Amino acid sequence: MMTTVKNNWKLLTGIILVIVIVSTYLFSDQSLHITSAIPSLLEKENKELFDRNAALDLKVHDLKIQAENLQGIIDQKDQEIYHLKTVLDENINRINNYSILELQQFFSRFTTDSLPH
Repeated sequence: MMTTVKNNWKLLTGIILVIVIVSTYLFSDQSLHITSAIPSLLEKENKELFDRNAALDLKVHDLKIQAENLQGIIDQKDQEIYHLKTVLDENINRINNYSILELQQFFSRFTTDSLPH
């Protein structure tokens, strides 16, 4: 019987506490100030996010320009590599067609003018 009274007392205290908290929240002037301050806080945060978004858009634009410039440099270097490969292939084909005497002169770097008389 004693435990039943203690449980009822705890239940009654809990109910009263909940009623006090709910009534304080519902009837306080501060809750009205909070609800009126929320739209202005949201507008301020929205403006900050808009400014941050504009700054990020500017960074993205700058990065796109840099990427286009880098792509132009890459294309130019690809053309240079292609040209060098073409010249190398032409030189290899020319050397491939040399006779034995021409190969000896090519690799020894002798010319007819450099031979002793």
